[in-house]
Amino acid sequence: MIEGYIDPATVARIDAELEPFVQRRDPGFKDHSADSFYGGNTKRIQGLAAKSPTWVESILLNPTLLAIADGILLPNCGDYWMSQAETIYIGPGNAAQTLHRDDLNWSRAGELGIDMQVSVLTAVGDYDAEVGATMVIPGSHLWPLDQPFDRSAARPVELEPGSALVYLGSLVHGGGANRTDTRWRKGLYVSYLLGWLTPEEAVARSITPEVAEHLPQRARELLGWSSVRGNHAHQGAAAALQLWQLDQDDLERFDGLFSNK
Repeated sequence: MIEGYIDPATVARIDAELEPFVQRRDPGFKDHSADSFYGGNTKRIQGLAAKSPTWVESILLNPTLLAIADGILLPNCGDYWMSQAETIYIGPGNAAQTLHRDDLNWSRAGELGIDMQVSVLTAVGDYDAEVGATMVIPGSHLWPLDQPFDRSAARPVELEPGSALVYLGSLVHGGGANRTDTRWRKGLYVSYLLGWLTPEEAVARSITPEVAEHLPQRARELLGWSSVRGNHAHQGAAAALQLWQLDQDDLERFDGLFSNK
């Protein structure tokens, strides 16, 4: 857990920038669908880079978070990128989420025994046990992926606004039950993923060229608007084998945009 890594004023700006989108969003994963995993009274909104410039500056590009991701992910990839970012606002009466491991989204890749992603849940409002704080089973990231577990071993991680839970995709976790009548659990999720795996969110499609043009270069790289370095070769055919690179037009030469103007 990282306590107070963003200050109250920054938390308030992020909350204000996202609030219009939250208000327009109905709870639930899909219309007319009772989805217990994603939450029937939970508001999930993606495309945060296009909705909150402050989120990009203070969370996506936070030096502390990137340093953690560097240390964990770079030994197994040329570079990493963002897998997903969303609001996870759990409303009153929402049941507890099924405990799970995020790494199982990539099936067989999880059997490699390496860390594939680093996830961050940041509180931007209430985040206590009564309102649905994230439940985790401590130490479960060290278990085999097929090891059984039960909910009685899970513990809530309570956060103050501006604090974050940082965890590996192999950790057993899940959203808690909101047992209140009026309060919402307000958390922002972002995960950094090995560059040779496919993100959960269609990240590069979540922002327009006009938005990408004004983002810092590192943000464009994390959001799929730049070539992803997959190797360190400097000679021969191997030197050209990078992800998201078109012929000789390395996207970095064109400010991370899919254009060679």
